[in-house]
Order: sequence, then C-alpha cells, then structure tokens
Amino acid sequence: MHSPRSLIALALCSLVAVGAAACKEPEIKQAGRASGRTVKASIGTFDPNADLGIDLDKFGSERPDDYEVQLAFNQSFAGMDACVASVKQKKGIAADTPLAGDLDIQVKLEPNTGKAMAVNATISGKYAKDQGLSDCLRDAVAAVDFPKYDGPPVVAEIYTQLDGGTIEE
Repeated sequence: MHSPRSLIALALCSLVAVGAAACKEPEIKQAGRASGRTVKASIGTFDPNADLGIDLDKFGSERPDDYEVQLAFNQSFAGMDACVASVKQKKGIAADTPLAGDLDIQVKLEPNTGKAMAVNATISGKYAKDQGLSDCLRDAVAAVDFPKYDGPPVVAEIYTQLDGGTIEE
C-alpha cells in the first residue's frame, strides 16, 4: 500500500507528456517574427488575501473532503507535464532533465459545479517569471473536476515540484 505522498510523487514522475496539447502557444508568428505574447490563460486569478464576502444564507456549511480534492488535483498532472514538456522543447532542454523549482497552486473552488472559479500558480526559481508556463499550468488545473459540496467557495492549496523528473522502478 502506498502512502498518499508516494502516490502523488509516483503520479508526478510516471506521467509522460507527448506534445503540449494542454498548453496554448504563447506567441503568434506574423511575417516571420514573434509579435509578442497574445494568448492568456482561460482561467482567472484571485487575491488569496481578499475577503470572500460569503452570504451565509446562500451556502450550506459543508467543506470539500481534502482527500477527494487531492485525488481530483492528481488529474491535472498530465496537463501540467505537457506544459513542462513544452518549455523544455522551446528552450532546447533534454526531456529527461528536470526543471528546478517548486509550484504552489491555489484553486478557488465553486461548490455547486466542482469547477475552479480561479487558479493561482506561483513558481519558484528560474521559471518564476515565465507567464506562459504559469498560464499553461493554471489552465491544466482549471480543467479538473473537483468534488461538489454544499458550502461556500473555498481555496484549496497544493504544493509540488515544478518537474519531478522521472523515476525508474
């Protein structure tokens, strides 16, 4: 039996992305040159310190189960791996060379639909200012179906490595 932490590490490391289907092309070429970044993430961000302004009469009192949220989040690994693979390809980095850095994902959950209302992605290290990578990662997480619950919107926060690399068993 694996612990949840080892399952997460295994899932991160064992998923191999072929292509970058989950990541949008951050530049559009015009007349043979890059015209600049024109595509943004399809999901918005939010201020994690802002007051949620919850109408207690509108929502129930439930909160999503942490384990179910983690299982749902695991569904985003393939999309996030595709984002990392795209950066490696664009920068000429070997596929088996891990990108250094940590990733902090904050997801504001919509209780009735189980969808992300907004997603923040904070990357540490060399890729901290790579907005294309950040947008791609946010879209990968936004595509996940999180658990529905009867309660107010909540923020789920997940920490992981930007690129866990590969592990042979």
